[in-house]
Amino acid sequence: MIILEYYSITIILHPSIPSDQRLIEGKIDAETNLLDGLIFLLSKHEKVVDILISNSDLRPGYLILSNKVELKSTGKLYSPVESDMEIRIIPISHGG
Repeated sequence: MIILEYYSITIILHPSIPSDQRLIEGKIDAETNLLDGLIFLLSKHEKVVDILISNSDLRPGYLILSNKVELKSTGKLYSPVESDMEIRIIPISHGG
């Protein structure tokens, strides 16, 4: 019997990102890398997909932060999910 482990992911969108939702939540299987998991959760929201995703990748120009760490530049975005996470997506030119 195979028991899959899932982690809860909470995505908080910066107010300058045009979207009806500021908070997106879901579960990601522990064997999924974080980028694929984020794209899966974001793709459920049509407005967000058009703004943040291009060719199965996150568009440039956004900071992806969790626990005060930028996930894309540190390579952590490409690692398997290992715990519940709160992720903030902030445009680089957010004006604040």
